[in-house]
Amino acid sequence: GFLGLIMLLPIVFEYIAKSYEKRKTKSDVERSVVSRYFYYQLANIYISVTAGSLWKSAADIIARPSYGLEILGNSLPTVVGYF
Repeated sequence: GFLGLIMLLPIVFEYIAKSYEKRKTKSDVERSVVSRYFYYQLANIYISVTAGSLWKSAADIIARPSYGLEILGNSLPTVVGYF
């Protein structure tokens, strides 16, 4: 599942760099692939931490929606400890 996606991403990014962006040199293609993969990893970490925090505190937020940001503020540091 997820591991397969991670393994395919560099191939997809290389295809995009060559076909869509029309990059010619190998170093330019590799720079594009590494850059895109880096931003993918950042987005993945951000989404994982945010989703983990939301999932962990969803019941509390539903019970007290006006305190949603405060609940997230208290639960986010516990999820960030994962890294």
